[in-house]
Amino acid sequence: MVATPALRRWLWVAAALVASSSLIMLALTGRRPEPGLARFEAAGVMLAIPVGAVTVVDVRAAEGHWRFERTDGGWRVASGSAPPSSGFGTNIDAGLRFLHVSAPQRRLAAAELETTFLADFGLDPPRYVIAVQASDARTLSVAFGVANPQGLAQYAQVGSESDVILLPRYVGEAWEAATGLK
Repeated sequence: MVATPALRRWLWVAAALVASSSLIMLALTGRRPEPGLARFEAAGVMLAIPVGAVTVVDVRAAEGHWRFERTDGGWRVASGSAPPSSGFGTNIDAGLRFLHVSAPQRRLAAAELETTFLADFGLDPPRYVIAVQASDARTLSVAFGVANPQGLAQYAQVGSESDVILLPRYVGEAWEAATGLK
């Protein structure tokens, strides 16, 4: 069947009217969808201590012990081995920020660990332990173990908790860079 030019013209006009009326109807009755990105909320292991309130950081490892204290001008080495570079303060600030905002990727409850030993995660003994102290005497310690098999996360334990968590690898890398740990 061959459509006449007039019929074709009316079909295009009808299609345009249907499309424009649909758009107008959606514009008048529809809502703007929620934004695709959720508002960021810190979910790290150091939520109870604000990053700016930390005054002392203690790092203990088999290779050495470092005690850093916050001064008006930044961080200084209070005791222990000298850090490998002059930029250790930046790495300490990054490590504290990561402890505050970076959520654990996975939590292995003590019941899941019955057949696994902490040494398998590099936590008996830990590779290094970070202890932070706030100006109001609140403290937090995090023991870091080895990286997971993919190398994207690192096993850790918070304080005296028996659970093992997987923290993003960059959290531990900041502390390793601050102290020169390998």
